[in-house]
Amino acid sequence: MSMRKLFRETVKITNENIILATPLVVFMWILTSYVSFSQQTVNSMPLLVLSSVTVIVMTAAFFGGWFYMVKKAVKLSKQVFVLDADRAKATFNLINYIPSGIGKYFLPYLGLILCSLAIIVVVCAGVFQLGMHLIGGLDLDPAQVKNVLSSAVDMKAFLDSLSFEQLMKLNNWNMLFLAATTILSFLFMLWIPEIVFKTPNPFKALVYSIKRIFSKPMKSFKLFVFMTVLNFVLSFINTFSIINPILYFIMLVVYFYFLVYIVMLIFLYYDREFGE
Repeated sequence: MSMRKLFRETVKITNENIILATPLVVFMWILTSYVSFSQQTVNSMPLLVLSSVTVIVMTAAFFGGWFYMVKKAVKLSKQVFVLDADRAKATFNLINYIPSGIGKYFLPYLGLILCSLAIIVVVCAGVFQLGMHLIGGLDLDPAQVKNVLSSAVDMKAFLDSLSFEQLMKLNNWNMLFLAATTILSFLFMLWIPEIVFKTPNPFKALVYSIKRIFSKPMKSFKLFVFMTVLNFVLSFINTFSIINPILYFIMLVVYFYFLVYIVMLIFLYYDREFGE
């Protein structure tokens, strides 16, 4: 399948299965509410650990149910329905796969989350050591850096206070971490569908998914570039949406549609290229 055809088909299937957005919206609302509540109540290390574990467990359960639902939607796209009402009924029934998906894939996706966090920590440590060797430290006051995160005004004042040499170093650090994040995102691209389609073991799934990426490198690269550009465009537009409540709501709807589309695109690509 050509990539252009894949992009068009994904739009069609996403529109037919827009019910996939419902669990995503509900989960994001629950997660945001819980994180907001935790920020106000967590005041000790044990509570912080408990809160973090709760978020990880919630996310693993959601991943198991929702990604199984997406897989069923991909399979459903191959079926032929005589009546639109039959397709609509079958699409609505996708919700029923969430409990069985949690039962089947909770542990695999819990392993994926923990493994990915470990990899990210190791990579960040390695990138930091590489940056210190190639770029050097910024020689900044920790208290000053902490205040930067409080507001955009403090951020601007912080940047204005830096020398040209410090600004160049900061830019190089940003580019280094951006490159590391991009590479990791590319290598992780097929990890999620690999688990739900073929390999429940999250560690084996990572190895197999990377092999599949490089078995068709040009197609995988085109897919990744397309998703990256689309995400950049939406993020750029979204920065201007906060000035208008109506525009912000529209962009919020577009963002959730974009998330469903991207997940469907990756799953459809995996199914069409590596499925049985």
